[in-house]
Amino acid sequence: MIGTKEIVWTGPVPSTVVETKPFWDACNRGIFLVQRCRDCGETQYHYRGFCCHCWSDAIEDLAIEGAGKVWTFSRVLVNRSPQFAQWGVYVTGVVELPEGVKVISRILAENPETIQIGTPVRLAFARAESGQKIPLFVVQEGAIG
Repeated sequence: MIGTKEIVWTGPVPSTVVETKPFWDACNRGIFLVQRCRDCGETQYHYRGFCCHCWSDAIEDLAIEGAGKVWTFSRVLVNRSPQFAQWGVYVTGVVELPEGVKVISRILAENPETIQIGTPVRLAFARAESGQKIPLFVVQEGAIG
């Protein structure tokens, strides 16, 4: 069962730069950050140093719960990339969050065939060998798309 064990990340680990360090540090504490602009009020993800809507630098961090729904997805059956060889069949997709953002992510399920558009998912963190926590989404138990 996915929900009862630590998830191990075996894929590539993102680089951390000054601009994204607060996001990755928050992930290591089990917190997922999106941002809200104090000037225009819009919410954004991915993490950056300015508002992608109005270009203001008056942005603030917003920690989210991480419950969402699959907006779209792709089930990968064959992947010849060595970085993902251990994954076998896997799902990557876009998760729509109630905070008004969409997040591209790996989506885990006991059976990848059960994932559909609209399937409820929740935020989880996988741990890379380096110790870095990587956010991803897991199908909520008992969920039907």
